[in-house]
Amino acid sequence: MEFRYKALEISPSKSVNRKLVVWRPIIPVYLFNNKKIIGYEAIMDSGADFNIFHSEIADILGINYKKGHKRRLFGLSSQKIKGYEHEVEIKIQGFGKYKTKIIFSNQIPVNSFGVLGNIGFFNHYNVNFKYNEKLISINLASKYLN
Repeated sequence: MEFRYKALEISPSKSVNRKLVVWRPIIPVYLFNNKKIIGYEAIMDSGADFNIFHSEIADILGINYKKGHKRRLFGLSSQKIKGYEHEVEIKIQGFGKYKTKIIFSNQIPVNSFGVLGNIGFFNHYNVNFKYNEKLISINLASKYLN
């Protein structure tokens, strides 16, 4: 399955009035819990260990996110982020649903994209980033092929 990179307009800093266009590997995903479903955009981040979504997504899915396994996350800064791990079903367009672990946190920006990381996404798929062509190719990892 192929997806196109998404163009985003950003400001380099608050003091600069001009905008830049950056290209990000963002794809649509669907999250399921019981009979609830939400479509959301997520960025594929091979530097992220886990799948991470804002806690409001858990609320929409009827998940009391604070009842999950507590996790501490670390990123580019030394600031720790607290999240809670839950098992939910996820679907990537063109592929079937599967259960995976997602960490929900209220300490990330509300309007941020979800994050697809190594455990729960990249360990299920072979991903080829073709930045110059602005294309992403996703195939099931061989251990998941029938």
